[in-house]
Amino acid sequence: MAEPLSIARVVRAFALTGILSIGGGRAAFFYDALVMRRRWMRAEEFLQDFTLAQLLPGATFSNLAITLGHRLAGVGGAFGGLLAVIVPGGVILVVLAAIYLARGLTPDVATLMRGMSAAVVGLVAVTTLRMARPALVSARALAIAAVTFVAVGPLRLNTPVVIVVMTVVGLWLHRPKPAR
Repeated sequence: MAEPLSIARVVRAFALTGILSIGGGRAAFFYDALVMRRRWMRAEEFLQDFTLAQLLPGATFSNLAITLGHRLAGVGGAFGGLLAVIVPGGVILVVLAAIYLARGLTPDVATLMRGMSAAVVGLVAVTTLRMARPALVSARALAIAAVTFVAVGPLRLNTPVVIVVMTVVGLWLHRPKPAR
């Protein structure tokens, strides 16, 4: 991206994501809003920021808001983007918690939650497939993804350990070639 966006534009886009997005589906909303619809960044840039957000300690969606906001509008974009994502979700959470404490988990609410869960899984699956295309461009990248999937999924190895090991392996496999 050649020129940073205004902080106000970033905050508006992130606030909409904060209001409309659900849990693990936030990355899908960010991807759709920033890469697909607004074309404010390339898929590769989003993927870099998403990877960094996943590796840093803390909540991935807040890390992602900071990294994306910074890429788009500098330090102001990072702070504004973070607040725009956290505040709407925080308000919605407080309201839903108050309703839940007042009424409990009725069968209707449980059914609604199952439906919303299915929608989130669908969003995450679509985003994963969209982000896989630019990320899995070589046999090495495919091998790293497959080994990570097997290690964390079927083998149920410790996720942080797998991430650290596979990060080291990925860095080693993609190291620069020595000059001759």
